[in-house]
Amino acid sequence: MFLLRRKERFDTFFSVLLFQIVLTPLFLSGVSWIIANPSQAAGASYTIKQIGELPLGATHVVRTANEGGDIVGTIKRSGRSGPKGAIWEDGGERSIVQPRPNSDYSVALGINDDNQVVGSANTETGMRAYRSIGNSSVFLELPSGDNSSAAITVNGLGQVVGWSSGAGGIRAVTWDSAGKVKVLEKLQDSNACRALVINDAGDIAGTCDFNSGHRAVLWKSASGKGVTDLGMLPGDIWSVPADINNKGDIVGTSGDAEKHRAVLWPKGERAIKDLGVLTGRVSSKALGINTKGDVVGYSEGGNSSEHAFIWTSKDGMMDLNNLLPANSGFVVVHAIAINSKGDISVIGYDESMNPERHLHDEQIPLRIFRLDNNTLLN
Repeated sequence: MFLLRRKERFDTFFSVLLFQIVLTPLFLSGVSWIIANPSQAAGASYTIKQIGELPLGATHVVRTANEGGDIVGTIKRSGRSGPKGAIWEDGGERSIVQPRPNSDYSVALGINDDNQVVGSANTETGMRAYRSIGNSSVFLELPSGDNSSAAITVNGLGQVVGWSSGAGGIRAVTWDSAGKVKVLEKLQDSNACRALVINDAGDIAGTCDFNSGHRAVLWKSASGKGVTDLGMLPGDIWSVPADINNKGDIVGTSGDAEKHRAVLWPKGERAIKDLGVLTGRVSSKALGINTKGDVVGYSEGGNSSEHAFIWTSKDGMMDLNNLLPANSGFVVVHAIAINSKGDISVIGYDESMNPERHLHDEQIPLRIFRLDNNTLLN
């Protein structure tokens, strides 16, 4: 099991805030390679640029990326009190300005193309959702009676989604560009709901919890009215969305207690599609989708280590490592985001650092790359 695995188990309020959050600094200026394999993806080729490096002795979250390839996540440097939000860009890594300067715990979870960053930071009374723009950050409004909140995603219009918590339980919420909060409708008989992703049309996907597990849901607009259960694969007990494009296509994961599959809900419909798994593996998770419907994520399990994948309607699921030449020198394990041009933000490690030879994940230094697409995938 890889250290970078994102745990989509939203069964408590702090599950996203606490999942694998301690990081170490990274920065490495751009080293580039050209890679190609004409037998795969209709001759797809990439320019690979290293954005950063995560040294040994750290735990961390590298969360997602915007259209320009700026990556957001959370780091904890050795000897410091708590994790902090960060952006990795071509120029290296920089910390996100926090709304509470003396905050000793914060996470960064989402970023848009204007480099607005959203996340959560601690206060005297609980964790609070914030929005960061440039050199300033502000806490977002709480619904009446609540004392904690988390902001997960921000779209191109500055609309933010997440959840809020208090005596009334956990509720999915959205904030407009001015920071005004609105509580979203929940599925009937659900215990709690969380909004996780939003597109520029205002369509929101998230989860609602039941005693049997959490289910992916859709709010067709930021008005918060009309929530739809997106369902799961036959026989599964839970599902969760990870991304939504501006056409309304949603990707995520459906699973049971033993395995899970990357799935696609085309245009937010209940017609769920199983995207499959890579050869030799039993599970997969979809983490990102672009406007063309190309999907990225990773596949795991069985007797094989985690590998990043790209899925297209034309070619199905492909191991991104098969698109790299044998002498590339590294293994790609997670693909976290893909933009409209087909550029992919990925995590990998040196080929010589075989995870089977290490007792603990933190013994493997990870690297952050951007694969700039030189050809059209579809």
